[in-house]
Amino acid sequence: MKTEIARWTFVTFVLLNTCLGLNSTKAQEAAPPASISTSDLRAQALSSLNSGNYKAAVEAADAMIRLSAADTRTMRLAADVYLRSGEIDFAVQLFDRFVEMEPKQLPEMWQRGIALYFAGEYEKAAKQFEEHRVVNPHDVENAAWHYLCVAKASSPDKANKLLLPAPNDARAPMEEIMKMLTTGSVDAINERVNAMPVDSARRKEAAFYADLYMGLYFDAQGEQNKAKQFLARSAEDAPHHYMGDVARVYAKLLNKEPK
Repeated sequence: MKTEIARWTFVTFVLLNTCLGLNSTKAQEAAPPASISTSDLRAQALSSLNSGNYKAAVEAADAMIRLSAADTRTMRLAADVYLRSGEIDFAVQLFDRFVEMEPKQLPEMWQRGIALYFAGEYEKAAKQFEEHRVVNPHDVENAAWHYLCVAKASSPDKANKLLLPAPNDARAPMEEIMKMLTTGSVDAINERVNAMPVDSARRKEAAFYADLYMGLYFDAQGEQNKAKQFLARSAEDAPHHYMGDVARVYAKLLNKEPK
């Protein structure tokens, strides 16, 4: 616990001082060796995420921030690493700082919406997903996260009324997930997945997304036991890609909530 508090204090100190352009002798002294470049650290962070070594990924992200915290590309990648590793507060800090420095990028930042949701900032998260629809109007996943945020901030009824349109998302089983958000039935999702060839890569991927978004839906309804069941199943064999890591973080956060 003491180690984690110390890390929190130091990384926050670096963010506040280096990102804001203030002098920081402490940050300079703790910077990575000159032989290690930001490019090397980016590669280390991504490689660690791909292998599921989140501790090493976070350490690389910390080092990236110490080395070049004012660089927006570094800031964006570090925020992604923190989110995918479950370091939610750090992720929110960096995503927010990134959009302050690059405001034109705000509509692209669906990742920020997920980080804000995990941080309990439901209204801000919903606005982020509304922004993202401007550049990605056919994304059912964006509509689903927006639904969850509105349900948490207000109610499932309001989430239904404000459901973002997302037509023509051809990925399996996105059309069926969209129907679930309006009908409450998961039957069409299960039928679509079960109709796919057994043990095929496409079926495994579809099953992952089905479980993730069925879990999200039941979380929005306040049915925590069902939500935990689907999220645990989604996280269990999730691939080591962005949404796979999101599923793992989501499942852990649900299990931390009071029953």
